[in-house]
Amino acid sequence: MKIPGLKSLKLFRKAFLTDFLKFHYSQFGEDIILREILKKEAFNGFYVDVGCFHPKKFSNTYMLFKKGWSGINIDMEEDKVSLFNMARPKDFNVLSPISDIEEEVTLYRYSKFGLGSTIEKKIASETKDQIYDKTIVKTKTLNDIIKSSPYKDSQIDVLSIDVEGVDLKVLKSLNIKKYSPKVIIIEDHHNKIEDILETDTFKFLVKNSYSLRSWSFYSLIFVLPGSDILKERENK
Repeated sequence: MKIPGLKSLKLFRKAFLTDFLKFHYSQFGEDIILREILKKEAFNGFYVDVGCFHPKKFSNTYMLFKKGWSGINIDMEEDKVSLFNMARPKDFNVLSPISDIEEEVTLYRYSKFGLGSTIEKKIASETKDQIYDKTIVKTKTLNDIIKSSPYKDSQIDVLSIDVEGVDLKVLKSLNIKKYSPKVIIIEDHHNKIEDILETDTFKFLVKNSYSLRSWSFYSLIFVLPGSDILKERENK
């Protein structure tokens, strides 16, 4: 079948020249999923990023920051928090490990500035990577961090947790009824959905009225149905 010249040109453009690439900053495209579930008019939101790592690279909150959001960024390594003080000085940036109780723990690092640092002794003992250094640090709860911030009375719009083995402890250190995060991104290393459904994290969040909306490699994304920042289809 012969296609007329003008239509052929339009089809060629559609097939080969249309750019469908969507840029993302998150490690596994979590921010692309956020873009799909959040209303376009969701500006000036409040995020909490625990295990924030870098203000742009692998960041689940940088896209939100670019849209005018602000919030709390927390990491247990000084250089990483210093980067946030440089790149996001209007945010509340905190140097501290987070857990469900206050205690002294050992921070294990595998490089001067890298991924995988942990305060979980079991993870540190099982890793094949050589430990770069160890430091004694004191944990704080997420509740205490928020209480001391300018956001102490604010509902959390997006909570991101990536802390290498103590993610559930971080989640439980938050008064989830008071702060009621509308979206929660939390790390989980199970690779089968049936295993995820049996985790304490999944059961805890379902018990608190959350729904698992998406799964992106190591990240589970939960939503609180009925939240005002979610697109209408998310609340059906």
